[in-house]
Amino acid sequence: MMKKRSASADNICAVAVVHFSERGYDASSLSDIAEQAGMRKASLYSHFAGKDALFLDVFADALAEEQAFMDGCFADEAVLTTPGGQQAGALYCDRMAQRYAESAHLRFLLRTAYLPPTPLRVEVGTGYEALLAQLQRHYVKSLARLAPALPPQRIELYAQAYLGIVDSLHVELIYAGGAALQQRHAALWQILSDSLALATQHA
Repeated sequence: MMKKRSASADNICAVAVVHFSERGYDASSLSDIAEQAGMRKASLYSHFAGKDALFLDVFADALAEEQAFMDGCFADEAVLTTPGGQQAGALYCDRMAQRYAESAHLRFLLRTAYLPPTPLRVEVGTGYEALLAQLQRHYVKSLARLAPALPPQRIELYAQAYLGIVDSLHVELIYAGGAALQQRHAALWQILSDSLALATQHA
């Protein structure tokens, strides 16, 4: 569990997440972050030991923010009763593009996960994989509820396919977006939905 931060440290992190999301780790400047936060660089060091410490705090914030967003999507999905499993995990994917546009935390998280700073590669990989593991658990639970006739091994197979779709959409968000993202989303979701419809008919 992260220790409680001061209001000044929270302000630094709020500035830093935008800065890191736009510039990445290597091109970011603590002097610029301090200036945007309304303090001298020396004052920033009274809150964070250096760039690595600040970056990891911001990364932890991003993981927590996106975990909460993910949890909210699946909580909303939990009230849906459409059988067959095609709606499992749909809200998270449907809301992803708007979330990316609105959330510096998600933009920072994806940039960091796909292009991790070399000195922090292990910490970034561990944190991001834990987030994906929770996403998989959410999907498995949702699919099992909506398509109870599917055997567990089949549900796990679809969960891996779902993670593949999410990964593909994340890449499109980073490098393309717009129409390309919508086309990729529609095509992959159609294939998953058709497969689920066929599987539930024969389960």
